Amino acid sequence: MGLQAKKRLSPKKGETSSVRQWPDLPKQLLSLIARQSTLMQNLSFGGFTKAWRAAPRQCNPSENSPWLHPYPDINNGNGTITSHTFNIIFRTGVYSWYGWWPYQHPWKRFLGYSHGVLMGEEAVPSHLCLCDPVTNGQWRSPPPWNTHVPSRFSVLSLSPSESFDNCFMTVLTGISRPAFMFYRFGGPYEWIKQDCNLVDPYAPNQQCMQFTNAIGFNGKVYALSLQGTLVVVEHIDSQFKITASSSSRAVPSVPSKHFKEYLVQFDGEIFLIFLIFEKLSNAADNVEVVRLQFPRLSWVQVKSLGEKTLFAGAKTCMWVTASKVGCRSNCIYFSEGCGWLLYDMESGNISPEQSCLQGNFWMNNS
Repeated sequence: MGLQAKKRLSPKKGETSSVRQWPDLPKQLLSLIARQSTLMQNLSFGGFTKAWRAAPRQCNPSENSPWLHPYPDINNGNGTITSHTFNIIFRTGVYSWYGWWPYQHPWKRFLGYSHGVLMGEEAVPSHLCLCDPVTNGQWRSPPPWNTHVPSRFSVLSLSPSESFDNCFMTVLTGISRPAFMFYRFGGPYEWIKQDCNLVDPYAPNQQCMQFTNAIGFNGKVYALSLQGTLVVVEHIDSQFKITASSSSRAVPSVPSKHFKEYLVQFDGEIFLIFLIFEKLSNAADNVEVVRLQFPRLSWVQVKSLGEKTLFAGAKTCMWVTASKVGCRSNCIYFSEGCGWLLYDMESGNISPEQSCLQGNFWMNNS
């Protein structure tokens, strides 16, 4: 990191500084991505953690079924400045290094990674930035953000390279009014505010839907509500409309204290991965994977990933073909503290995976 970058990250007197890096994956996998940038297409941005207000075992089909609320993320405490940097330096050879922009221009936080574009908030809260981390440049700056509106998560409907005029950016607010903020790249240079008047069938007191997770898929946005209802958002006749909703609730099948969900796409399908904290609040002890079934928009359980494996960090999710990477197939690796654990889809067992940190894990660096 250069001297100027260090100065920018230096805290004021009485404050401490923290830098969070993304993607938060094993260093061996980051090294492989640096040499094979096409693997960036397998990355998704983070997940969302939810907790039950009532014990899931009390759940019943009545209107008194338990509801969910956000589970607080681990913070750095008071007086802490947190900046975010992109954690991969792409290279075409041993001595050819480039891609220093994330270190020279640390962002205040990242909002999402969608269709190869990284979206985040710069040091000035009203400034959002979209970058292609592979080509090492700023791709587009959307209009200034209204800082009175919360920004929780962001996705693109499709890759801008596919159809620039039809691509739109969606920012989830985590509230119902406005539930979404839209910006269409081929349209006016302005944010479009969209409220949600749909009552969430699983929320108490006839509350409207609040969206916390989303994915761009086939030119549409599939947004997941806080209570586990999925909706489809489309741009039709110059308007953004919710055109469909799921027929089942997206929650784990077992009781838990809380759980973390990752909404990802892979091989032309949408999956939802749950890291479930059944017994302890700080240790996941179960994993479930479900797939979105079309056209009913219902969730069906996935019992095997075949030759695929998933890595789930605190703010990252990535699919890999195990044979190409050298890790175990039909597994889910997930981070916990300073280490990684492995969930075997076939046996249902969780075990420590020290090789992720010790370097015995593959390598295929061709």
